[in-house]
Amino acid sequence: MTTISNVTPFPFIEDIVKNIKYYSHDFWETYGDNRVSRLPLLNSGPWHVLTLTAFYLYFVKIYGPQMMKNRQPMNLKWIMFVHNILLVLVNGLGFIVALHGTKFFKLTLQCNRFDPSSSNIEDKTLFYLGYTYYITKFVDFLDTVYFVLRKKNSHITTLHVFHHSVMPLLCYIFFKFSVFTNNGFIPMINAFVHTIMYTYYCLAMFESLQPYLWWKKYITQMQLVQFVLVFLHSTYFLFDKSCECPKLLTLLQCGHAVLFFGMFYSFYMNSYKKEQKLKKKDK
Repeated sequence: MTTISNVTPFPFIEDIVKNIKYYSHDFWETYGDNRVSRLPLLNSGPWHVLTLTAFYLYFVKIYGPQMMKNRQPMNLKWIMFVHNILLVLVNGLGFIVALHGTKFFKLTLQCNRFDPSSSNIEDKTLFYLGYTYYITKFVDFLDTVYFVLRKKNSHITTLHVFHHSVMPLLCYIFFKFSVFTNNGFIPMINAFVHTIMYTYYCLAMFESLQPYLWWKKYITQMQLVQFVLVFLHSTYFLFDKSCECPKLLTLLQCGHAVLFFGMFYSFYMNSYKKEQKLKKKDK
């Protein structure tokens, strides 16, 4: 009597499906902190982040410029004004709340694990501050979209696009794999810098105020100082044996600080030092 075999005729297909499922979902939920998966853009693997970033790059580098090629620049003054004001408020309030009481010390000097599902008001505050910071990295995509629609193509530099493209993925990785308080230092200090930066953008929209905006270059200097502080802070915890934060992530923070310091320093030298030389020649 013959029996019908239950063996799959193409077992390798089943293996491929299992591997795809593992690397696209199971890996991130097994080794990452699945307690954060209840929030949008943090569930499963980083594919939603990469997809949104891919759409961003496609629009600002290909579709957007082609769409605007034979069109007049759009007037987005008031849309941009509201956008910038909202980011000033979000970053400014986030920085102030992070500085409040013991949160400042938690975000700078301590390496404590906290529970994202905790009902403790302090832990919940830190968690949602970090999550808000993460979401703003996607909102920042609009900066480049506005440049495209206004045909300010000279503003769409390699530094600008690279910076906006990388930040969402970095934030996803740290949220998913490292719920330690010391990692809150970067969002905190970055929120302060962004508060100043978006305030400048708001003021720069009004021609009558532009003669008073001589301090633009100091924003870039603040960004350079930011990367130095992030590097020093991360290096400290890299050699702190009592800190349980994964060393690989701390190294990633150090590498991020070094890379962006180099890129922003190059931008600073090309933009402001050349400008000073031209002014001296004119004299």
